[in-house]
Amino acid sequence: MPCGVPGRHFRLDKGRFSIVLPPAPPGLVPYIAGWSEEKLPARPVVRRPILPGIAYVDETPYDRDSFGVLWVRYVLRPKRRRGSPEFRNVHPYRQRRAMLNMMCQVCARVPPDPHGPHLFLLKESGGPIREGELTTSPPVCVPCAGISIQLCRALRGGRFVAAWARRVPAWGVVGPLHHPRTLQPIPRCAMEHVKYGSEWAPWVRAARTMVELRGVTPADLDREFAVLGRDRLEEEFARIAQLTAVA
Repeated sequence: MPCGVPGRHFRLDKGRFSIVLPPAPPGLVPYIAGWSEEKLPARPVVRRPILPGIAYVDETPYDRDSFGVLWVRYVLRPKRRRGSPEFRNVHPYRQRRAMLNMMCQVCARVPPDPHGPHLFLLKESGGPIREGELTTSPPVCVPCAGISIQLCRALRGGRFVAAWARRVPAWGVVGPLHHPRTLQPIPRCAMEHVKYGSEWAPWVRAARTMVELRGVTPADLDREFAVLGRDRLEEEFARIAQLTAVA
């Protein structure tokens, strides 16, 4: 997720060739970012009638996803009323929407082909993105990848891996688990990975969608940026800045 202040022109060089990227625009806030005035409201849970699991007393169909998992409740505000951005936080609804529609997590662009492939950009963790890898990080478009590797502290300095995924099925969710007997949150289980259909799925309050990357092909960002060219990248950066700037 992009954050921070851009510096000078950024050179991406991995030994084969390099391209000088335009500087990333300042004041950019990713689509999925949390905001100070969109804090999650506290809602107690009760035992679900008939079926095992947790529920809300005033539950509506919008409180569950298509797999029947309960989600944390969230606040949605117009951009001018969201307060200040909180880059370390991810908004549950916007993350879920981005994953469902394979939207860019930065500019919310819908992919030209909903069937893929989709570009994923992750923090390096000792190797490339693997077939079947799980992630809660929605895809990015190529221009936003160029912004992210400049601004995101976790990705700067080449500390990233990128891949195209042809299929991105939903795997499960991430969120706090509740004890089946007491219904209280289980200590040290605040953000557990829970697979759809598992025994713990009825007892989680989802805060993120987790997907599985299939048909994985390593992405050469050097080449992707070169195909677009600097002029096109500058145009795209300006467009993204308008869409994502703090109002």
